[in-house]
Amino acid sequence: MRKELLMSYIVGIAEEQDFLCYYCDHPMHKHQHVEGQPTPRDAITKDHYIARAWGGLTHPSNMVAACCQCNNLRGDIEAEAFKNLMWKWFKRNPYLWIRWHNVANEELYELKLQCIRVYERQLRGKAQRYIEFAYHHFDFTFRERRRLALTYA
Repeated sequence: MRKELLMSYIVGIAEEQDFLCYYCDHPMHKHQHVEGQPTPRDAITKDHYIARAWGGLTHPSNMVAACCQCNNLRGDIEAEAFKNLMWKWFKRNPYLWIRWHNVANEELYELKLQCIRVYERQLRGKAQRYIEFAYHHFDFTFRERRRLALTYA
């Protein structure tokens, strides 16, 4: 029952998106999973906007409809960052967009490695920003404490 309810939410979300993938903007179709058979690359799948690895909930407000190909490729990269990355690839190589659901596994593996590299760069950048923020914040509070100590001493 819970799976059927969740699937109806996903189909509803896909209808809101006009049955287009959130990331690659390709048409998707409903698919009934059969044990032992691979899911088609253009099948509708649920994807968490905020990845579960980052504390995202399995709730309709945190769901987008994505094709199986994009969902598998995204991993736990931020949704908007992955979407921008996809459109950069498609802009550089429009033929990649045309044949997106028929890409060879070797090329898909290379794209996955690129996703991982971009994601690692993003994490390094975020960590650097967080460290800089903490440093400036600490420096500011230290200066304020010193100034206050000198003023009221």
